Amino acid sequence: MSTPKIIYLAINLPKSVERRALVEQQAQKAGITIEIVPAVAGADLTEEQRALYDTRRRASMYTTDLTANEQACMHSHLKALRTFLASDADYGVVFEDDVLLSEDFSAGIDCLLHRVQGWEVAKLYNEKCRLYDICPPLKNAPLQPVFPKKIPWGSIGYLYSRAGAEKIVRHLTSFWMGADTMVAKTMLAHRIPVIGVTPNLVTTAFPANEQSDIDAGCHRLQQPRRPRTLLMYLRYRLSVLETAVQKARMRALLRRVIRTTEA
Repeated sequence: MSTPKIIYLAINLPKSVERRALVEQQAQKAGITIEIVPAVAGADLTEEQRALYDTRRRASMYTTDLTANEQACMHSHLKALRTFLASDADYGVVFEDDVLLSEDFSAGIDCLLHRVQGWEVAKLYNEKCRLYDICPPLKNAPLQPVFPKKIPWGSIGYLYSRAGAEKIVRHLTSFWMGADTMVAKTMLAHRIPVIGVTPNLVTTAFPANEQSDIDAGCHRLQQPRRPRTLLMYLRYRLSVLETAVQKARMRALLRRVIRTTEA
């Protein structure tokens, strides 16, 4: 059995020294080599980067804009994907820098690579939500592949195949929501096979997001709000319905394409 090459990447703001130490400590504990991807800071966004934020579509449904830091978070995830694609690795794991790795992390990654076929992206952390079965249970395995109802929530850890990363970078040419939601919506809209896992292979050190670098200074709370019109509400509800339909289609797709093998 061949051993695919994996690159492990962690997104980290250069000023966030303690978070970088945390993610490096986790990598050492798991016996993996991690590469730090310097995160994009909101204050350093270029005009080209700002142009990818679709302000018109955002304003059509939401009463506030994304902050500069929230926009930068999206660009940081795209930067990590491009770093992976520029390497010679077959797979890329992208962490945010508040990640905590489970004791079965390495065994879980090995299971996904060698015992589960048909996926292109695997979400390693899922919020508490309904998990849909997409294949018969694996026997004697550190995890089970599933589809989480809250697929757009959280982006603390993803495992990308090269094909999955290429498709996301190709299709995610503008955004109007946060990075976690936007990456998930891109996969759903373009039918990029994405699975979750149970139990989680990673969790977050800050479950309540009480020490978020993205919202340093509580800028989200200070954002000016637009009046919410009936048309805005209807557009938002249609977007929610669209996502629900896309989730159902993804579950159906996964049940067709996901295949598992015994150890």
